[in-house]
Amino acid sequence: MIGLSLEGGGAKGSYQAGAYLALKRCHVKIDAVVGTSIGALNAALIAQGDYKKMISLWKDVSMNELIGIDEDEAFEIIHEPLKFDNVIKTFKDLYKIFKEGGLDISPYRALIRNNVDELKIRKSKMIYGLTTLKLDNLKPLELYIEDIPKNQLHDYIVASSYLPIFKKQKIIDNSYYIDGGFYNLSPTDMLENIGCTTIYNINIKGIGIKKPKLKKKANIIEIKPKSSLGSIVVFNKESIENNMKRGYYDTLKVLKKIDGLDYYFYKKNDSFYESLTKKWKEKTKEEIKSFFKVKTDKEAVICALEYFLEKEGMSDLTLYKVKNIIKKAKQTKKEDIIYNYIKLL
Repeated sequence: MIGLSLEGGGAKGSYQAGAYLALKRCHVKIDAVVGTSIGALNAALIAQGDYKKMISLWKDVSMNELIGIDEDEAFEIIHEPLKFDNVIKTFKDLYKIFKEGGLDISPYRALIRNNVDELKIRKSKMIYGLTTLKLDNLKPLELYIEDIPKNQLHDYIVASSYLPIFKKQKIIDNSYYIDGGFYNLSPTDMLENIGCTTIYNINIKGIGIKKPKLKKKANIIEIKPKSSLGSIVVFNKESIENNMKRGYYDTLKVLKKIDGLDYYFYKKNDSFYESLTKKWKEKTKEEIKSFFKVKTDKEAVICALEYFLEKEGMSDLTLYKVKNIIKKAKQTKKEDIIYNYIKLL
């Protein structure tokens, strides 16, 4: 069995949407999917067979729909130089939220209610599960769909996502719950428990507690970003699309469908890279490999190209053709030892 584990991380969950799209397009058949917090919502959409709905939801959703905050104002506060008037308004907004006991979770409830189809999930061949923490007795819950009472799935997804910034309110059976990340941010153990031998864990670097891995023999494959995915609660359309694209490319890289370390290149075999280095003397090869601390010609070329891309300020969210980058490097007049090595390719 192949399992998919989706970590919690708020707005960073958009990365998971791109990652799953890559798994789907590479024909990786998922037998079970579990999630924590926003991962529980993404997992539900995957389990019910609506990955396209998940993609469109992330493309269209706003902060106002999720947590009742104007995203333009929030983005300005985070990224723009603060003006006195903005500071005053921010403190007034925060005071209002504090006075009201926290953010209103009803927009998030509505989003779940309008997009998650409990009946589809119960009929799905894909096993579904989530985590949350019951505050009354600090009881951690790892629940599969058959453990969740009928007509209560929406409430349990809310419970899995319930952060302290929300107004305190009872969610299920007159009890308080809190985000599953306070117990198990990365519920890969739930998949091991039901016999998954290969598990893809989409790590979005959320905040929470990770349980020790079980001492079983499941092959856990981590898919995670090298760059920051931004804030858990503050996002805009551009950051969401970038995170989705990064998730898509990172997953293709893990599946060995594209090349690259910090950047992304169309897939080429080792002999292609070896042919590129014909003009490199053995001493040159050893110098480059030593400089980048790598062992193969392919690694040396990729590191050199990524060095060039970084120096030139090129986007790390583009899928590049190796020969196009070499041509671009040859057109530069910059004198740099790595640039000169690339010009010999």
